[in-house]
Amino acid sequence: MMKKHFTVRLMALMLAALMMGAAFSACSQTQQTEQTEQTQEIQTAEKTEESAQASEQTKEGQWEFTDSLGRTVSFEGQIERVAPSGNMAQQCLFSIAADKMVGRAGEVAKNAEAYYGEEFVNLPVFGAFYGSKSDLNKEAVIAADPQVIIDIGEVKDGMKEELDDLQEQLGIPVVFIEADLEGTGTAFRTLGQLLDCEEEANKIADYCDQTMQDAQEKSASIPQEERKSVYYGLNENGLSSFAQGSFHTEVIELVGADNCVQVEGAGSGAMEISFEQLLNWNPDVLLFGEQSMADGVANDPVWQELTAVQEGNYSKIPSEPYSFLDQPPAANRVIGVKWLGNLIYPEIYDYDMVKEVQEFYSLFYHYDLTEEQAQEILGR
Repeated sequence: MMKKHFTVRLMALMLAALMMGAAFSACSQTQQTEQTEQTQEIQTAEKTEESAQASEQTKEGQWEFTDSLGRTVSFEGQIERVAPSGNMAQQCLFSIAADKMVGRAGEVAKNAEAYYGEEFVNLPVFGAFYGSKSDLNKEAVIAADPQVIIDIGEVKDGMKEELDDLQEQLGIPVVFIEADLEGTGTAFRTLGQLLDCEEEANKIADYCDQTMQDAQEKSASIPQEERKSVYYGLNENGLSSFAQGSFHTEVIELVGADNCVQVEGAGSGAMEISFEQLLNWNPDVLLFGEQSMADGVANDPVWQELTAVQEGNYSKIPSEPYSFLDQPPAANRVIGVKWLGNLIYPEIYDYDMVKEVQEFYSLFYHYDLTEEQAQEILGR
């Protein structure tokens, strides 16, 4: 009997020892894990601090930036005064570094003033160096004394030499950042690195990249035979448009639709269209730049010949403060991707467009829209 009690006590002691060992081991592992995590956190903090110090040291002295044309431009210290050349540069700069801007590329439309604010609206106007309305006021730029002039957009023939000449004439560094619709996020990241606004720039870039990725995936899921044909009508008569391949219609093609205006060698500019041509194309969807066209086609016996009018598949492109489709061909097109995808393929681009518009305006214009304002912009 005593032997049995002794055996039970021995087994209990052994079990207790095993449990204490396991507990000690678990505690030891936990402490080791905590120590490892603390070490990693300290190392990460040290690297971040070292990186910040290195960046600060670089921006305190002379440093160089290589732009999208391969031009290396030298700077002294941190950039605090910036001038845009063109509407795309203006819009991108306003989104991430409005406090650094010493002027504007162009006038601000009345319907856009509320989004930009009085301080921005009162900045001097420099004009643009490129485009059909190039009118850069060099004297005004020099008077504003920017540390850099930034142009953002598509690469053009002879651009490198022209920007070198401009830089020499003004005595001010000139930088070009390439950007097409799908590369908008990359342009923002590059701009953020140049101006030390990486946190804000990367947040916007992530939004752009995700929007493009979603569109590419959704577009790829649409069979060729189910793709809608789209016509983009300009002016009061709606009979001016852009051919496929123009940057003005990139949004149409990105969302998985076909621009019905397919004219070889047409270039990027607008071209006149006869109604007979349009009737022959008979697109599935009509997009209009003018509200008068969207309001009038339903009662126009000529336009009623089009299937899209008969079925009510036409819409005015939202344009406050800028067109969701193209003008200017800047970051405003990013929300246009979601809008047009949702308009044409609502079952695929299943967005709550009111919330999407509110998020976009908050991120890009720093302006909080009410639901009613968002609905009004969408034309609802």
